[in-house]
Amino acid sequence: MSKKIIIIGGGISGISAGIYAQKLGFESEIYEKHSIPGGECTGWDRKGFHIDGCIHWMTGSKDGTYMGGIWREIGALSSDVEIYQPEFFNITEFDGVTVKIYCDLMKLRNHLTEISPEDKAEIDILCDSIGKMKDAGIPNLPPDMMNPLDLLHLIRSMSGSMKVMNKFMMSLSDYVQRFHHPAIKQALLSILPVDNCAYVLPFVLGTICSGNGGRPAGGSRAMAFRMAEKYKAMGGIIHLKKEINEIKVVDGTATGIILADGTTVCADYILPTVDIHVTLDRLLGGKYPNAQINMRDADQATYPAPTCVYAAFGIDADISDGPNELSFQSSPYIFEDSERNIVSFKHYCYEPSFAPAGKSVGIVYLTANYEWWQKKHANINEYNIEKVRLASSLIVALEERFPHLKGKITSLDVATPMTYERYCGAWHGAWMSYSQTPRAKRMMLNGKIKGIKNLFMAGQWLMMPGGLPVAIITGKWAIQRICKNEKMSWRW
Repeated sequence: MSKKIIIIGGGISGISAGIYAQKLGFESEIYEKHSIPGGECTGWDRKGFHIDGCIHWMTGSKDGTYMGGIWREIGALSSDVEIYQPEFFNITEFDGVTVKIYCDLMKLRNHLTEISPEDKAEIDILCDSIGKMKDAGIPNLPPDMMNPLDLLHLIRSMSGSMKVMNKFMMSLSDYVQRFHHPAIKQALLSILPVDNCAYVLPFVLGTICSGNGGRPAGGSRAMAFRMAEKYKAMGGIIHLKKEINEIKVVDGTATGIILADGTTVCADYILPTVDIHVTLDRLLGGKYPNAQINMRDADQATYPAPTCVYAAFGIDADISDGPNELSFQSSPYIFEDSERNIVSFKHYCYEPSFAPAGKSVGIVYLTANYEWWQKKHANINEYNIEKVRLASSLIVALEERFPHLKGKITSLDVATPMTYERYCGAWHGAWMSYSQTPRAKRMMLNGKIKGIKNLFMAGQWLMMPGGLPVAIITGKWAIQRICKNEKMSWRW
């Protein structure tokens, strides 16, 4: 008889693990507390519009790459799924100057140099580094399961990217001071959180400029649904609206799960793919603490977990001829406890199904402070009033920049860190794992918990900085570890 695997969490990592489990002949079932699969790779509908809540660009969208092969193997992408490749990653307007971050490296180099000839030397260093980071990626095999030759190959393949990382080992806010032109500084700051390590910048732009960071048609929710359908077509079972209270551990071995209704379900292996804080603190009752996670949680200045406010708007006009992603200066507005005058706006007109004919949907993204929103949420009336106030302020800013849209912009929704915590079980509302900051130590957990047999974790929290590629690859790695445990072939 085939061994049974219970997968906790129907997000991207859980479905990825399920597909590989089915492929290798295991019997697997996914338990998901939400009403739909996908986890944080999701979207939702409001007033006839669709709001995409995850993918802004996706590493591995290019066919023929290692990650591209994984995405296609698990049904997220296929020859039938169009990949949108914009001309610009984003556009920034600052002090009367427009800076375009081209998705073509040569155009980017020439454009930045034309704006600021005095920054040419630093622009060349940045663009050369972007070129070297084009092929940087995730290891093909779990490092803890590599042999010496595998490790040697990995070290050699990373030599170029490691040199770039060492050169950019500072915060993004410090790095941009190397440039003289204020608009170029602001354009680079609009790409990442300012406390991120600067080497993330050439990595992101390297992915984009290599054509490996496109946007799959249908957006996040549609991609998650494609994966879920592939999993079910392979014989996998997804249980929705099934919350788990506990992982059952008997004599040091994980033997099953206990659902919220008290039902016990047994299995040979338990594979949690939810937020690692949910697994350790709630499902295992805090009995198996992880020192690496605890250390990072206690030092959020060094290991911030990125979270945001995501304000969505319906627009009674077709704005497809405008910039797809635009960062611009506005009149001052209040966000949390501070005054801001920069708005980052994105529209989804390249997705015609996201809005009724002749209309558009757009979002404003704001990096947020979890503790601030947690305190506000303690009084639900104040919390809701604040969301309405913020949406109104942002509409004023958008109408100021786009006067032809005055009276045509309607608030659809304002998602806060509390939204992601409530619906996705995301620790502090984080949409990725710990950010890479200059003082941060790298982390790569092997998914095992000391003292528990037959339990293997997966998900973006196992490896910084998280995200969709880490989610799916750790799902695959978890099944490879189970295969090794079963003395089955795992080198695939």
